[in-house]
Amino acid sequence: MDQQQWQDFLSNEGAIWEGGKAHFPLTSREDPQSLHLLDLGPIGAISITGPDSQKFLQGQLTCDLVNLPDEHSTLGSHCNPKGRMISAFSALKLSQSEFVFRLPRDLAPIAQQALAKYAVFFKTELRDISDETHWLGLQGRHVAERAAKLLGFEQPSIGEVKLFDFDGERCIAQCVTELQLAILVPTSKVQQLWQKLSPECEATGYDRWQMRQIEAGIPQVDSATTEMFIPQMTNLHLLGGVSFKKGCYTGQEVIARMQFRGAAKRRLYRASCASGDLPESGTEIYGDGQQSIGNLVEACHSKDGNQLLAVLTISKVAAGETLRLKDGRTLVIEELPYDADADPLA
Repeated sequence: MDQQQWQDFLSNEGAIWEGGKAHFPLTSREDPQSLHLLDLGPIGAISITGPDSQKFLQGQLTCDLVNLPDEHSTLGSHCNPKGRMISAFSALKLSQSEFVFRLPRDLAPIAQQALAKYAVFFKTELRDISDETHWLGLQGRHVAERAAKLLGFEQPSIGEVKLFDFDGERCIAQCVTELQLAILVPTSKVQQLWQKLSPECEATGYDRWQMRQIEAGIPQVDSATTEMFIPQMTNLHLLGGVSFKKGCYTGQEVIARMQFRGAAKRRLYRASCASGDLPESGTEIYGDGQQSIGNLVEACHSKDGNQLLAVLTISKVAAGETLRLKDGRTLVIEELPYDADADPLA
């Protein structure tokens, strides 16, 4: 099934499309008791396989894969020598010789090509599998327990990965948060899996997935923001995505220096603004003056306006400056679910 066929199928299921994102207007009012089914089409995947895969990735990524158990996942990033994130992702470790990265679809080829430059001396193969696989999402209370019963695998804990068979094909389920579970399915079976799940779920739009990720303070890098941020600017070090004990990796010297010297001048904030056109990732954000004090990381629509994550100058926020987009909309800082001033080395 190609992308157009998939969009036609979901349109018949009630979806309305906006920039490659499926919305389901008839289920716009979320019932907190419902289990929601989401099309995660804007998300792609990279496959890394081969006997040297873990060794190769351990020397490239900010996260520690050696101490990550099989069938578990972690946030992580791949940086350039200056410590700027080329990509950020959720790394699913199926075994020491097989990994899958979940990341924005438009970033997948960039991430794959950047990693491939360093892979020539290792027995490992990197492939962008965004077109041959597809992500679906389940979201709601007790999502792991309910998904396990529907799909026939043992209930996963947060961060755990489960492999399961669906109609003769291997699928992968990742428990992302307390409320979210992502499923990677071969494209040939995505319609059948949707039809299996939909009678037990309420279809809802991709914005709902983004909103939960934003509420959780989980950063996303895409093609517009690649090589824009150092990991600490996005709070990735507070989410287990940066190891300061694993040893050398590309960009490690810059990242470690920033951490040990406390030199970060910008960090990730959660904010909201009035409804309107979604600002694009990378968009500059201003304070009281005319000079940019940060950049938008991602944004989504919600019933209370637009929700967003942004990397902002810490001193400007602390001084209480009025934060605004170029179109004049003001930003209101919202709470994150973790201590953004915590020291992961403490």
